[in-house]
Amino acid sequence: MKDGTLTFLLVLVAVFIIVTVVNVGYKAVNKEYVTETALASVGTDSETVKGVFVRDEKVITYGGKGVISYEVPDGGKLGIGSVIAKVYSTEEQIELGRHIRSLQNELALLERISNTGTIQTAQPSSISELFTENYKNFLYEREQGDLTDVQTKREEMLVLLSTYQLVTGKDTSYALKMETIQRELDELEGEQEEPLDVIKAEEAAYFVSYADGYEGELSLEHLDSLTAQDIERIHDSPRNDNGVVGKLIDSYQWVLAAAVDNTDKIYQTGDVVTLKFSSTSETVRGEITMVTPNPADPTKTVIAITCRSMTYDLVQHRAETVEIIRGEYQGIMVPKDALHFKLITDEETGETENVRGVYILSGEQPEFRRVKVVYEAGDYLISAQTTDSDCLHLYDSIIMKGIDADGG
Repeated sequence: MKDGTLTFLLVLVAVFIIVTVVNVGYKAVNKEYVTETALASVGTDSETVKGVFVRDEKVITYGGKGVISYEVPDGGKLGIGSVIAKVYSTEEQIELGRHIRSLQNELALLERISNTGTIQTAQPSSISELFTENYKNFLYEREQGDLTDVQTKREEMLVLLSTYQLVTGKDTSYALKMETIQRELDELEGEQEEPLDVIKAEEAAYFVSYADGYEGELSLEHLDSLTAQDIERIHDSPRNDNGVVGKLIDSYQWVLAAAVDNTDKIYQTGDVVTLKFSSTSETVRGEITMVTPNPADPTKTVIAITCRSMTYDLVQHRAETVEIIRGEYQGIMVPKDALHFKLITDEETGETENVRGVYILSGEQPEFRRVKVVYEAGDYLISAQTTDSDCLHLYDSIIMKGIDADGG
């Protein structure tokens, strides 16, 4: 009995040892790795701050009576003697004028559609292709928020669609409709009064239909005296009281001033940056033309970015949240949690280097791959795309969990 019991115990211990060894070996070869696909991305080196628009502006006032009807949009360019606004006796006269202009535009559109030469030479297939192209452009402009181009593309599509109907015989003529519009126009024009007054530009400039009280303070002449405290207190306050009609901006050149953290000297005079505003999808390129450090606090350094672009959106605010983009870097996004260091010896020189990289899953085995850093942010970096065999490639399976500090 004793020999049998001993033999049983020895067999049981042997089986336990074998199972343990097999289990350890299986786990060593078949680790459960958590991976993430290496995808292309763009790293943006930027900072979001409060920006203040600085321009040379001249306020326009009108002391007479009546209701003002603007003839030029915000950001529109004026020549000497150009009409800024007309003054009417009542709001109803302004609405009447808008209705007249709408009918005039509709009549002009129908005249384009009914052009004999266009109808005779147009082919249904070419009209269809142009319509498709305009529709794609329409969708693009709508996504960009460019309402002026959206309206233009809409009118072009209407002309093409109507021309197609005439060419294919689905419509015979717009003559009757044009006659009806012309009769209505004649009637409305008879009801319209002459304006009480006309406000004209005395100089060539860009127009904005409001003032905010900062016109004298926030001029290019006073730019170098602007402080971080000044920028902080300035806010949007558009108004048209005390007879204010609007203001003239004497140049398409303007400045965005902002208080930034320049402890690491990342902003330098002459640097070119891109500005992205919270109120519009439009981006603007500009050059840093002034860096005024604060000796007491480098995180309150005032910079001035000079830009040369004038649009409706860019004159709607005095102060606005803006992203200052210093650079954009394309490559492969790598989470910093996946990074490892590995000592690699150069076979030719014999020198050993501590290389930063990631482990990828190649088949069933982990393999180390270098990363070539082009941009580094808080929790990720961008690695350059390369064909080097020892570097990370697009669509590699980056191991996020399952690799020890030594790569095991």
